[in-house]
Amino acid sequence: MSSLFLFSNLKQRFYFLVLLLFIGSGTLGFKYYSYNLLKTQNNPQINAQVLLHYYKNNAKGQSYSVLKLKSDFGVFYTTSKEDLKNLQNREIKLNVIFKKVSFYEYLKGFYAPSFNIILLPYSKNFLREFILKAHKEKIMGEFYATLFLADSLPKPWRDLAQSYGISHLFAISGFHIGILSGVLFFVLGFFYTPLQKRFFPFRNRHYDIGFLVVLVLLGYYFVLGVSPSYLRALAMAMVVFFLFFRGVELLKIEMLFWCVLVLLAFFPQLIFSVGFYFSSLGVLYIYIFIKFHKVPKNRMGKIKYGIFLNLSIFFLMGIVVYYFFPYFSPLSLHGVWITLVFSLYYPLSLLLHFIGFGDILDSLLLYWLSFPTKIILLEPSFWLFVLCNLLSLLAIFFRICFYGLIGLNFAYYCYGMYCYFVF
Repeated sequence: MSSLFLFSNLKQRFYFLVLLLFIGSGTLGFKYYSYNLLKTQNNPQINAQVLLHYYKNNAKGQSYSVLKLKSDFGVFYTTSKEDLKNLQNREIKLNVIFKKVSFYEYLKGFYAPSFNIILLPYSKNFLREFILKAHKEKIMGEFYATLFLADSLPKPWRDLAQSYGISHLFAISGFHIGILSGVLFFVLGFFYTPLQKRFFPFRNRHYDIGFLVVLVLLGYYFVLGVSPSYLRALAMAMVVFFLFFRGVELLKIEMLFWCVLVLLAFFPQLIFSVGFYFSSLGVLYIYIFIKFHKVPKNRMGKIKYGIFLNLSIFFLMGIVVYYFFPYFSPLSLHGVWITLVFSLYYPLSLLLHFIGFGDILDSLLLYWLSFPTKIILLEPSFWLFVLCNLLSLLAIFFRICFYGLIGLNFAYYCYGMYCYFVF
């Protein structure tokens, strides 16, 4: 049976676009209402979770705390001159000076002064405690808490991730959902298939297992709490699941375009999210690569195809990533094979924690962490960034623009290598 298209004519597209504009307006209106409620209060008192707590010194050499907080209305930053112990992952109550925060800043994420910080009673997170107790070294427990619970990555690991170009592996997102979905589909299918064959052979096995996978992924979101990267990936996965079982052709760039608009309609703050921009662009590049390069049928051809796909995405994302995060190291090229290995390592490490061997790879990972690394600043110009985005759009239609974009990014990577070793 041939696949269906999402829309059959321009009229349907127009009506759906109007619907999304209506939904987006309603979402923005509700957010403005929430913003106004906070604005009308005199320094509102809120509850928040401390995602990140680090210390800085001002011009006079005085130390102060920087807190990254997660509240009901989003993530924001504040500072405190109080002598605070490390509050990371703790719940606090504080008064926020909200009067100078604009609606634009409220959507984008903001900084606001605060006072009267109160530490709330410690409520144990069973999963976090389980992970931390599985490791002798605290830094390894925090490493896995990042992988499984979206906690903040410890600074030594953050520096290593920047050097190797693997920061994306530590933000639970679409890549992780893809791995988890594959593992869950296999595991649930192992138990469900015999039952389906015996008791309800009339059911669509793939649909039922897929629905169960989505339910598990939804439950995982509530375990994580408010995780923007996971939420947008989960929303995309649910849209894809619905369209797939409606028989809609998924490998269409237009489908990606509408998925992005759906997410923006329900989560308008994503327009300010660099992570959302990166993930959307990465998926676009995958679609374009598949458009111009057909998947081979033999196994060895598929392996080579996967390697070239990952290499292409690595170089295609180069300039746009360096524009926002200008940290360059030749070690970043290792990110290609590390990402491939991570597809196996991630579910394996999850299994090892469940059976009581979560620390079995700690010595190897700590040895890797001890490797010296060096990064330089590589800052593309604004116009080079614009050129890459323009070529990305043109590459949808023209193969030469796709190869030109790869060539431009490869040349810039070589320039980075020159700067790294010569200067």
